[in-house]
Amino acid sequence: MAKSVDFSTSNLPKQWQYVKRNLREMGIVNQMEPDDVEDKARLMVEGFFQRSINGEFREQIKAGEYQRTDEREDIRSGTYPRVFTTTFGKARLLIPKVRKKNREYVYNLFAKYQRRRKKFDDMIVLSLLLGFSTRKQQKFFQAFIGDSVSHQTASRLMQGLGDELREYQSRPIEDKYRFIFIDGLWVHIKEVDIKKRPIFFALGITQDGKQEIIAFKLAKGETEEEYTSFLNDLYRRGIQGKALELIISDGSEAIIAAANTVYPYTPRQRCYTHKLRNLLGNIRHKIKHRPKMSKQASHIYKAPSRQEAIRRFRIFVNRWRRLEPRAVKCFQDEFYHTLNFYDFPKEVRSAISTTNHLERFLEEIRRRIKIQGYFKNEHSLNLWIFGLIKHINLKPIQQPERYALKQKCEIILA
Repeated sequence: MAKSVDFSTSNLPKQWQYVKRNLREMGIVNQMEPDDVEDKARLMVEGFFQRSINGEFREQIKAGEYQRTDEREDIRSGTYPRVFTTTFGKARLLIPKVRKKNREYVYNLFAKYQRRRKKFDDMIVLSLLLGFSTRKQQKFFQAFIGDSVSHQTASRLMQGLGDELREYQSRPIEDKYRFIFIDGLWVHIKEVDIKKRPIFFALGITQDGKQEIIAFKLAKGETEEEYTSFLNDLYRRGIQGKALELIISDGSEAIIAAANTVYPYTPRQRCYTHKLRNLLGNIRHKIKHRPKMSKQASHIYKAPSRQEAIRRFRIFVNRWRRLEPRAVKCFQDEFYHTLNFYDFPKEVRSAISTTNHLERFLEEIRRRIKIQGYFKNEHSLNLWIFGLIKHINLKPIQQPERYALKQKCEIILA
């Protein structure tokens, strides 16, 4: 019976050691070489840092080692050791000392008292956002890099996002977005009691197809007043709509009313995927009618032009209005707003006909919320969401070479 192998996070370093040992026994990895590629990389980075420090010190003291010049600023007096942690592991460096100590020597590699590279701190924050506890991340980085931070330091790094968050929430926004998607996501917050509150998101697509999360806001509810406040904030910070060609959302009446108030002359695109879901949800005879109605309704939005889509829509309504009056009435409501994507070139139609691009991002948020369960307060939620926005990369919907639309845009981790 074959022995099962445990590839859990806590056991992965041990299993990796077994793999390397077997590779050495098979002759694939030379016994005389360093332990593995990671060690080689760490030694190369360490050597690069040491040469950089020596070069900067030589420029500041204005003399090489054992060199006698009139321009010399000070006299060397040995070195002292310093450990600097990077994503390659610990770099053990020797920092030059001087006798006079009448000036401070500055290095581009690190600031005074800095012991870790910022990218390493970013990886710690990312591990917390992905669901690691402050103590689990300590074990994880100790196993893979050979160094870690305490759970107190990890918590402090997470809180350090606060300054960046305040800047993000108040920064001016360039009026460069061609399309804007608006949607909300419900989360649990434990204040006096566990409550559900919505977060509003605005995703913008620029002229060259780049996707960006423009802003987010925790609201009291999905009301017209709250959405109007959210869009007014975007307008106040710079998005006056001069380049804006379309606002895409689901069928929320609150979003529609807010968009009509803040951007009254910008056309709206109602997500036709949500429209089809509402149609199917209102079908009375689901077994008998649902498959046929679903296929025929979807066929409407595959039409090559707006005129053909309207023709198919009228045929659909005449065929089903007596058999499924409630479903057809729901489908007719604001149907013409689901066709505004036909006013744009074929290359971008599938990107703007639904809210799928924003939905994919929200699905990434939902997957991580399941790990969190709930948030202690509004501040911790805002920090957590902002951290995810920083680390989730939204791929462009268009290829720069051909300016052609990508049919599927996956959201990946930066």
